[in-house]
Formats: sequence, C-alpha cells, structure tokens
Amino acid sequence: MDNTNFSFRMKIKAVLFDMDGVVVDSERYFPVLERYWFASLIRKAWTDDDEANITGRSASDIYNVLKEQYNLGIDKNLFLKHYDKIARDVYENKCNLTQNFLNVVDNLREKKLKIAMVSSSPYSWIEMMLKRFKIRNKFDVVISADELNSKGKPSPAIYLHSAKILNLNPENCVVIEDSKNGIVSAKNAKMFCIGFRNGINENQDLNSADKIIYNLKEILNFLAVL
Repeated sequence: MDNTNFSFRMKIKAVLFDMDGVVVDSERYFPVLERYWFASLIRKAWTDDDEANITGRSASDIYNVLKEQYNLGIDKNLFLKHYDKIARDVYENKCNLTQNFLNVVDNLREKKLKIAMVSSSPYSWIEMMLKRFKIRNKFDVVISADELNSKGKPSPAIYLHSAKILNLNPENCVVIEDSKNGIVSAKNAKMFCIGFRNGINENQDLNSADKIIYNLKEILNFLAVL
C-alpha cells in the first residue's frame, strides 16, 4: 500500500461538492442563455474566454466583473432580477443531476464522511434545485455565497467558512470543482481539490487541481471507499 495515499485517505472527513457542473449539469444551459444577454449589455460579442472568466462566480460578482470591465449601464438590482429568471428556467426546467451523483454521494455517506454542497449561487437558486430533485437530505450542510455577502469563488472565503461550519480543518476536506475559479478558491483555502471534466467545461483550465477525473465514480476509487 502507498503510505502517502493511505495517510491522505485516513484524514479525509468531508467531501465538498460544487453545485453547477458537479451536482447538476446546469453549466450546459447557462452559457447559452447568458450569451446574447451579456453581449447586449457589453455591446460586443460574448466570447468563450468571457464565459470561462465568470464561471464559478456568484451573480453579484459577475455583475461587478462586468461593471469593472465594461462599465455596465444596467442597475445591479435589475441585473440580478433578470439573472434570477434565467436561473429559474435552468433549475426548474432544464438541468439534470450529473450522472452517478446519487450513487457516489450515497456511497460516501455510508462511509460516514460528511457531505457538503458549496456554491457561489444564492440560496434561492440552490433551493430550486434541491426542491426539484428532492436531495436536500443528501447533504449535511449547504453553503451559499449569500452567507458571505455574495463573496463567492475564486475567493477562498466560502471554503474556509465551510470548514468552520463543518468543524473541520481545511486539510480534512476534499473539494470537487469543475471551474478554474472554484479550484483557485479551494486551493487557496488549503483543501485538496479534484477537478471534474464533465464533458461541458472544455474551456476551463483545471490544471491547478490536485487530480482530474472524468466521471464522478472515480471519486470512490480515489478515496478507496468502494
């Protein structure tokens, strides 16, 4: 047995899942619905690089980024209200649970690991998803950037806050992320981070993750909990 891997597995006490692109395939739909709206706001084409830059951020942070880069004329409250309409369509009508998520999370819970969902999205969006798929009971805690005044990823604040809520040290946590901003957040919080190539995030640089997987089931192999 590899002693390093063994000691790593022994200290892991929690698995923290990002929501968009990890728990649900919502990142398949957001870019399509955002593209024309954002292009109209910034008055230029919305590129893949633009999309990659905002992925993983909170809606409030996205507004701030666009305001800083393009001097948006739209009021922030109006921006967030329209974004909420997009989110409602995605979470209530379009997205699906990511393949193997239920099987993986049930296996992890059987091994007495704490399970958290840590999202830059507001609670109202998270609740839409949890209610539709009836999975609130799969998580010990659900953390939103709302708890930090919408200060989401790439800031490490949301993951440091999550560790505090779980009463764990950051090194006791494994994070599953599908975006560069999410991975930066987790790594700066000193957590082990698994980058998830979900088939729809080719525009994301996941190279700073400690490990990259292509199927959520690989988490079980990695943590040796099969």
